[in-house]
Amino acid sequence: MKLLKSIDLYGKVPKGLAEPTSSGAVVSIITLILLALMIINEGIEYITIDVQSEIIVDQKLSKDRVQVNLDIKFIKAPCDFLEIDQQDAMGQSLSQQFMELKYYRLDSNERRISEYTRNSNNWVEIEDARTAINEKQGCEVIGNLKVNRVRGKISFGAHRSYSYIGAVGNLNLPLDYSHKFVSFSFGDEDALKKVKSLFQQGQLDSFAGTQRIKKPELASQSMQHEHFISIIPTHYTLLNKQVYSVYQYTANHNEVRSNNYGNVQLRYDFAPTTVTYWQTKEDILHFYVQICAVIGGIFTVSSMIEACVYKVMRMLLKVE
Repeated sequence: MKLLKSIDLYGKVPKGLAEPTSSGAVVSIITLILLALMIINEGIEYITIDVQSEIIVDQKLSKDRVQVNLDIKFIKAPCDFLEIDQQDAMGQSLSQQFMELKYYRLDSNERRISEYTRNSNNWVEIEDARTAINEKQGCEVIGNLKVNRVRGKISFGAHRSYSYIGAVGNLNLPLDYSHKFVSFSFGDEDALKKVKSLFQQGQLDSFAGTQRIKKPELASQSMQHEHFISIIPTHYTLLNKQVYSVYQYTANHNEVRSNNYGNVQLRYDFAPTTVTYWQTKEDILHFYVQICAVIGGIFTVSSMIEACVYKVMRMLLKVE
């Protein structure tokens, strides 16, 4: 037993020999406060989820189509003279099976009046179009397209209906395709919502809230609004290893005079790289080590400070 006690690193001082002091009490209070603050800080660090990222060359050649989600308000162009057209570098155009779009007539205050449905032959109802022009109606386009993962363009304008413009009469030419983006994104909408709620990284809806309004001095000119979009495939990985694959994008804008009736063109291309974001969290063992280090360090330093304070106090009071 004596041999066992001889290696005790934590020898105890008899209670009667311990001398409590005022300086020791002050240092103890400060020590406990600092200890509590540092433990709380370590706890916050432990529960905080960090996000890391990297950029790699995209080696996967996906044959799946990419979903384009859009909600655009054309504030001065009636639905009668607003159609969508899409073409890509492969020479393909979208068929109706890859489009889910709805058109809504808007009043001069950009409020919905009714849903607009174009007839199967793409004919324009002359009286309806004339009413829309006289009431200065606009048009809101909502829905999604599924495009090939290659360079292409999406355009809005009077593609097949331009031949009806003369028949409507009293039409203030040229048509004004000023527009506002309510939202515009690429990828599955459910995945986008999930990513936006869990991550702050990435430009998933750069167009949201932006607008392109035709300048008053160009009222007599037919204008083509061009948007150049660079799409970047992006993967988001949660702590549970679940992966959400969507697309972020950047865009530039230009306006040029047009010899036709004006339109809006969204020219897009896919970047050859992929951005990956993944969540990380401090390991539980590392958290325990940090807590032990905090406790040990605080008490060691505080005991040294208390010893110095005690000696100084004794010297000042000339206590032997």
